[in-house]
Amino acid sequence: MNILQLKYIVAVVENDFNITQASKELFISQPALSKCITQIEKDVNLMIFERHKGRLSGLTPDGQLIFEHAKKIITDFDDMMRLIEQRSKVEEGEVVIGIPPLVITALFADFLNFVMEKNPRVRIKVLEYGGHILDEMMGNEKLDFSVLVDTEKVNDPRFVTFPVHIGQFAMYMGVNNQLASKKSLRWSDLNGASVGIVDESYTTYHLFHKYIKDNCIRLNTVYTAYSSDYLFATIRNDRNMTLMPEDINGIFDMKGIVAVPFEIPVKWEVSFIYRKKNSYSTAEKYLIDSFRSYFI
Repeated sequence: MNILQLKYIVAVVENDFNITQASKELFISQPALSKCITQIEKDVNLMIFERHKGRLSGLTPDGQLIFEHAKKIITDFDDMMRLIEQRSKVEEGEVVIGIPPLVITALFADFLNFVMEKNPRVRIKVLEYGGHILDEMMGNEKLDFSVLVDTEKVNDPRFVTFPVHIGQFAMYMGVNNQLASKKSLRWSDLNGASVGIVDESYTTYHLFHKYIKDNCIRLNTVYTAYSSDYLFATIRNDRNMTLMPEDINGIFDMKGIVAVPFEIPVKWEVSFIYRKKNSYSTAEKYLIDSFRSYFI
C-alpha cells in the first residue's frame, strides 16, 4: 500500500463509510474511489471493510488494525513533508545578534566569517554592547539573539540557552607589579591594589564588584572604561592591573604583561541565548543551526 491508498481508507472511515462524501473530500469521483477500495483489498488479500447490501458499513478486525496504523503513518508522513518544505526553503534575510566587543574578538571572529561565507544570503547584524546592556535588551524583548557572559537567563524559561565556551578570568598586570610573580591569586591579595575594570555596561563589572564585596576587599583605586584596549594599555604602569578572561591572550601585545589566574577559578561562561518563539524565519533558523553545529 502507498500513502495515497492509506489516505483513501482513513477518509472513508472518517466520513462514516460514506463513499460519496469521502470522494468529495479526496477530490476524486465516487466510482473511482469505490474501485480503489476494491483494488486495495485485492492487493493485500484481506477484507478491510464490512459491507451491507453492497455498501460499506464498518471495519473488519483486520481493517481496524490497518486503519489505526494508517493514521499514524499519515501523521508521520505529513510531519516529514512539512519538515522537508521548511528545510528546502532558501535561507535568506537578516538576523540581529548582540555580542560584547571583547567576546567577539576572543571567540567569534572565525565563527562569524564561517557563517557569512557559508551562506551570504543571510545577513548577520551584530550589535556590540556590554553584556549587561545586552542582557537587559533580551529581558525587555528588544533583542531575540545574544551571546552573554555569566547570565541568569540560563534559568529563564522564556529563553533557550546553551554554553559555547567556558574559560576563566585572570588579573593582568605588568611584570614589575608586586603580584606578578605569584602563580595564582586570592582575592585578599587585591587589598590596596589599583584596578581598572570595564564599565557598568559590562557583566564583568558587576561580577568583579560582587567578588570584591563578598570578600570584603578594600581597593586603593578603581577606574573604569568602556574600551578594553585602553584598560590593557594602563596596566603597563606597574601599579595597575585589570580583570579579563584568559582567552584574550594573543589578542593584545603581551610583551611585559603577565596574566595571573585565581587560586579558586573565576569562570568566564559564555552562552548563546535566544528567545522562545512559535516560529523562526529561515535566517533565524540558519543562525541557530550554525551555532549548534559549530560549538556543540
